[in-house]
Amino acid sequence: MFQEPGWKGVRRQPSTKNKEGDVACGPPLHNSWRPFMEAFDNRDEDRAARRVLTYINRRLDVFKPQLRSDIIKHRDASLVTLHLPQPRRGIPHEFNILNVYNDGETHAAVHELRRISETLPRISLCAGDFNIQDCTWDKGAVNQIRPSSPFMRLQELFTDLEIQYVHPVNRGTPTRIPDDENSRASVIDLVAASAALINQEGFHYKIKVDDRERWGSDHRPLQIEVPISGSEPEMRYMRRFRQNDRECF
Repeated sequence: MFQEPGWKGVRRQPSTKNKEGDVACGPPLHNSWRPFMEAFDNRDEDRAARRVLTYINRRLDVFKPQLRSDIIKHRDASLVTLHLPQPRRGIPHEFNILNVYNDGETHAAVHELRRISETLPRISLCAGDFNIQDCTWDKGAVNQIRPSSPFMRLQELFTDLEIQYVHPVNRGTPTRIPDDENSRASVIDLVAASAALINQEGFHYKIKVDDRERWGSDHRPLQIEVPISGSEPEMRYMRRFRQNDRECF
């Protein structure tokens, strides 16, 4: 799961203004991973480049992953459903994964998800760059107690979706490492999950601290281990963050 991914030109498409054609952009591709994203057109403000991108390993094709653009059509959030024929006890047959990039100025993703929360299916796993600091997950941040604060809005969203914030095993480890050495490292990349998933033995995640795994990004990747199926190998997600417009694979 990526936020602010680095799109690349993949082909030229016919254009009425450019005889050489316009450059069509898409995600970096890898034979082992299937990208799930809505098509976009940077010439159209209503279809601008998406700021979230989810890859599913092809070993999980047995779960028939599906991008739910019929439910969410927003550049800062996407929903992918895995269809589990034999889920673990307490895990639904439709395992819904929500990928979020929440702009730090507009908080558009949180606002949109709250607006449509009553139409969303049950969310099992939510992860992303939320751009919200609070002492709940970052000891160096202040406690946002104002009812209208971004933190409170996010808590209300989690309540609406019936999911809970989950601490990593290396609790308190910063997820964003600013380029400016004088700026404070912070925790703004979060994971939330349903109670059923949190209670599964083997479910956990950690913040990867090896700087080589950041690939030039100012965010550290999170590695989430999700035991969901009673018959298939455990599903493992590695999520990486902003790649500064570099090819990810």
